[in-house]
Amino acid sequence: MSAKLLVGIAVTLVSASCAAQVAPAIHPPRSAAVGAGMMYSSGDWGSADINRWGPSAWATVTIWHDFSVIAEGRSSFFGGNSNSFNFKYFTGGGGLIWISDYYGRFQPLLKAEVGYGSLTHPPNASGHLHDTRTIWTLGGGFEYHTYGNLWTRVEYSYDFFPNFHSSITNKNSTLNPRGFTFGVTYRFGPSGSRY
Repeated sequence: MSAKLLVGIAVTLVSASCAAQVAPAIHPPRSAAVGAGMMYSSGDWGSADINRWGPSAWATVTIWHDFSVIAEGRSSFFGGNSNSFNFKYFTGGGGLIWISDYYGRFQPLLKAEVGYGSLTHPPNASGHLHDTRTIWTLGGGFEYHTYGNLWTRVEYSYDFFPNFHSSITNKNSTLNPRGFTFGVTYRFGPSGSRY
């Protein structure tokens, strides 16, 4: 009888200590996400009064905690004012994005990308009306949990389009197209609805 009692006590103590070892993960993986939206941008041409619209799409894959790699395409080619008649801008690139999960429904983000930019523009005394370059992009904004796996994204992007010829100064400089993206992100998996 005493042997059975000792075994019962030992099992209870071992079971209790094992249960204490289990702890939830601090940063559950966010896995992958895709999104799409519209971008409203200024083309940085002349007085920077080029304001155009275009679609934007992105995909991310988490690589470590709150850090993900991002692939993104953006454009600005319709709407705007009379200054924007011959201005079209398309980009594609990728890089690193940080989306914090510490603020619940409201999650700030920062990104840095390198990519390829294609710019059709009005005459600039260079003899051609189209330029393509390797570009760099910095951006920031936030995602807000809307419903289930859907998150609303608001983001500001600032591009560096180098070595562009200016007809005003007759020198090469860096254009800085910039704008706001408004869209929706779908986060895959059960963590997509976590907030």
